[in-house]
Amino acid sequence: MMQKRTVTITQGVALYMGAVLGSGILILPGYTAQVAGPASILAWAILSLLSIPVAYTFARLALKYENYGGISTIVNAAFGDTWGAIVGWFFLVWVATGQAVVGLTGAAYIAAAFHWPPPVVYGIAFLLLAAALVSNLLGMRISGLVSLGLSGTVLILLVVTIAYSLPETTPNHFVPFAPFGVRGIGQACVLIFWAFFGWESITHLVPEFKRPHPDVMRSTWISVIVVGLVYTLLAVVTVGTGIYGSEADTAPLASLMNRALGVNAGLATAIIACIVCLGTLNVYLASSSRLALSLGADRKLPRWFSGTSANGTPYRSVLFLFITNALVLLFSYRFAYPVDKLLLLPTTLGILVYILASLACLKLLWHDPKGRWAAGISTALCVAIAPFSGGYLAVPLLTAACCLLYLYIAKRTSPLPADSDSPPEEA
Repeated sequence: MMQKRTVTITQGVALYMGAVLGSGILILPGYTAQVAGPASILAWAILSLLSIPVAYTFARLALKYENYGGISTIVNAAFGDTWGAIVGWFFLVWVATGQAVVGLTGAAYIAAAFHWPPPVVYGIAFLLLAAALVSNLLGMRISGLVSLGLSGTVLILLVVTIAYSLPETTPNHFVPFAPFGVRGIGQACVLIFWAFFGWESITHLVPEFKRPHPDVMRSTWISVIVVGLVYTLLAVVTVGTGIYGSEADTAPLASLMNRALGVNAGLATAIIACIVCLGTLNVYLASSSRLALSLGADRKLPRWFSGTSANGTPYRSVLFLFITNALVLLFSYRFAYPVDKLLLLPTTLGILVYILASLACLKLLWHDPKGRWAAGISTALCVAIAPFSGGYLAVPLLTAACCLLYLYIAKRTSPLPADSDSPPEEA
């Protein structure tokens, strides 16, 4: 495949933070404080530390294989073509439905800030999806610059808000520290897991780094440290200022910005929601479209997905993912299907992707003590959280069945030609 290396280490950090610092920062610090009390800070610190082995193992193996397949390539190397295809389908269905959830989450806060009626939410969500579509069709260079601008803006806003809010914290807000015990901390960890999705996304973009060695690993370490500190400190000021609960049930971050910076809470909500959601949509559309490109070239998806434009963009995959998410928006609007139920579908698929990817890392890094321990911790964390998905575990089972059926039909009707290693068509 033609690879145009345009991503720098700065853009790599921006892409990571765009993927991980998502819409969860609007609501999760408040939600976790309500279920765990001040001990939610401990839950944020635990997940921040556990994200280190996850990010490390993904980045290390992505560098080893350096393929657009990313997670799928890693699982393929560990368990064979079939499992590589299955995890690839998991990731694609996750993104093909999950971007609609991200768009609706951000749009809901924007509409609420300006008191717009509920139908407007779907129009805003569609516009957010369209903005990510345009950014990606312009190529990875433009997409990387967009992520740099969005991630830089949200990071500055968060750091300034935390700095101004820390002096406002008072000791009485930290007692009792764990009013709901270990169970509350565990529930907070489950909620927080959504906030740490994103470390896998860069594995699909490694071939487009100007200097994969050492920029991918450096951008990983920088991002892990920055994201962990921001999340944990945001939890500290949320608890320490008592901003969660009655005053800010929906968006405690907006209330913190209102207190610290004098920014209108509604306007602050709209700004943050727009920036973080656009950043997440932009990164995931870039990474998942590269995965679809790789799967199409390997005949694990129809060959149609392997088409690229003159600037190297997998435009067909980008358009496909945009259309599927637009249809999810239409379904949600037509049948009044709530976002909290839609959220469980991509989240469950995401957890299964992490389980398979972590198991693959464990196998491939078994003879490396550091890699083995990192992958082992990642696997244990993901397996422990999976049962909380309940009936939604049927979604990955159905996706896997569809994948196996496609592979069976494709094998019988379109055997791989002798020149199957030829690059995908270009438009």
